[in-house]
Amino acid sequence: MMPFEKLDNSVAKSGVLSHADGTITKGWVRRGYKAIDLRGKVPWRLEGHDQRSHNFHIQCLDMLDPLFRAHSQSQESKYLEAALPIALDWIAHHSDPSADGISPFAWYDMSVGLRAYRLAYLFEAASEVGLLDEEAKHLLWSSLEQHAAYLADDANIAFHNNHGYYQVAGQLAMARRFAHKSPLMAKAQIQGRERLKRMLAQQFAPDGVHREHSPDYHRMVYDTLKALIDSGLVKDEETIAFALRIEEALSWFVFPNQHIVNFGDSDDRSLARKPKETEGKWTTPQMQFWVSGGTIGDAPSEHMRAFSEGGYWVVRVPGDDPHDLNGYSYLALNAAFHSRTHKHADDLSFVWFDRGHNLLVDAGRYGYIGKEEQGSELWLDGHWYSDRRRVYCESTRAHNTLEFDGRNFPRKGVKPYGSALKRWGELDCGVFFAETEVKQFNAIRHVRILFHMPHQWLIVFDWFHDNNDVSHAVKQWFHIGHELQVLMDGGQYVVSVPGTQQVLRVASLLSGSMPSRLYIGEEDPIRQGWWSAKERDIVPNYAFAYEQGEASTGVFATLFSFSDRLEPDPAWSKVNVSGRKGQLRWKDENGVHELRFERPAEGDLLVTFEQRNKQ
Repeated sequence: MMPFEKLDNSVAKSGVLSHADGTITKGWVRRGYKAIDLRGKVPWRLEGHDQRSHNFHIQCLDMLDPLFRAHSQSQESKYLEAALPIALDWIAHHSDPSADGISPFAWYDMSVGLRAYRLAYLFEAASEVGLLDEEAKHLLWSSLEQHAAYLADDANIAFHNNHGYYQVAGQLAMARRFAHKSPLMAKAQIQGRERLKRMLAQQFAPDGVHREHSPDYHRMVYDTLKALIDSGLVKDEETIAFALRIEEALSWFVFPNQHIVNFGDSDDRSLARKPKETEGKWTTPQMQFWVSGGTIGDAPSEHMRAFSEGGYWVVRVPGDDPHDLNGYSYLALNAAFHSRTHKHADDLSFVWFDRGHNLLVDAGRYGYIGKEEQGSELWLDGHWYSDRRRVYCESTRAHNTLEFDGRNFPRKGVKPYGSALKRWGELDCGVFFAETEVKQFNAIRHVRILFHMPHQWLIVFDWFHDNNDVSHAVKQWFHIGHELQVLMDGGQYVVSVPGTQQVLRVASLLSGSMPSRLYIGEEDPIRQGWWSAKERDIVPNYAFAYEQGEASTGVFATLFSFSDRLEPDPAWSKVNVSGRKGQLRWKDENGVHELRFERPAEGDLLVTFEQRNKQ
């Protein structure tokens, strides 16, 4: 029979058989939740909103995966014998979707798709070795038909997000096993193939970027696509070619420390793999290079990538040795708003890794904890979850962007702009730049330009204007990596970066912006200075802002520079009222630096930079 499909494309960190044996004897554990004894009663019911994520995975029958992988490899019946009572127990309690007390995730869209292919493997494998009596065979096949009927109905499919994608993946894997002997399953296989192509075109931009604002979901969805291809469920050459583009795009969202960029609902996940594991999991030489620590694959020749349709801009420049990942400078700008799905109030935010450390960070995901009531203030503000830490991680002030009047950028009831990336380029001297523009609250134009000299400095330029001439209190927020220390030195911030001879100094290049105090791990009067690496985990980190009060038009130009001495020149530096033309100058121990830019309504963004070295 066909092997069990690994739809998450995962590589087992320990032996498949020992993992399965441990799951049977010690229980099934997911992400720090309490172990579930598979030989006892499985807690099918949802006991509280804080258990929503865990209960979803229980309802998917995730606990059967290690057992099926072990059986697929060894053909030992003991793994099926452990799985069968669990599947039959689920069927006994959940075959009636309208029954009182069953979990809302029992017949939740994505649960059905992921459970369907697991039940299909169990039915085929257990039938082959004679484990099923007539009653068990009837119950399992009836449940499969029920799953097939559910998945056949377009009204049940979440075409607009990754849930529908996983539904179709499960539908395809289930249907393939029985298409030759069941008209219902043959029809499901044809339908699944048509849906898959439709969903890939809808969920990924032509440049290969996933449209759900989170690189970790890009990874998850691609993992399943690759698993479908590797298992022979997808043979279409066009789809296979697009899959390679998706993987290559993902390689741009891997930090030099081999963690995935945690924009949106992405955890600070390590993608590091040993060379042998890397070759089995990834196809493109670019992705193999990054996840293997530069030991295999090819060092990328490009130092900048603009995803003009996906809505991201990335700069990644090596130090002296391109195979020394720790020597890379990495900058990624988020200018994407395609839908509400996994979208934080983080427009035009960015992250920066340099000199071996995360310097400017995104807040993270924290977790899908606490269901917010429809019609509540939080719900109207775009929040689906009520946990205060989750609410913070979604908020505008938790990201490296502008905040107007303490409000979150709107996500609910507004039209997504798609990509806000406008113009970008690179100077011969090594300066990179990108321009973005959005409109917030139906009135406020916000232009952001990042100017970046990798390994040396970064300028964050923001111009805003309220078309209704309404004044606002505006803050330009920045969030420092949680392992770094920050002090104030006059009007400048000083970030200590271990392993480098210079500190990272932060200063405003223009007059009119006031530095805030430092925030770290605060709850009152506002929650500020927190960073989440993974579900239910959050730690303090330094945050600060440059502030302007009661202005309808304004401009910020904040410099981050690796230097022991930093002297802005606000008398020389200036930007015109339209934000179309500006010049910025500062001095440090290396000399005088002058940057000029012009933003014509049409044509290229014009940038020049000159450094006059100290005599």
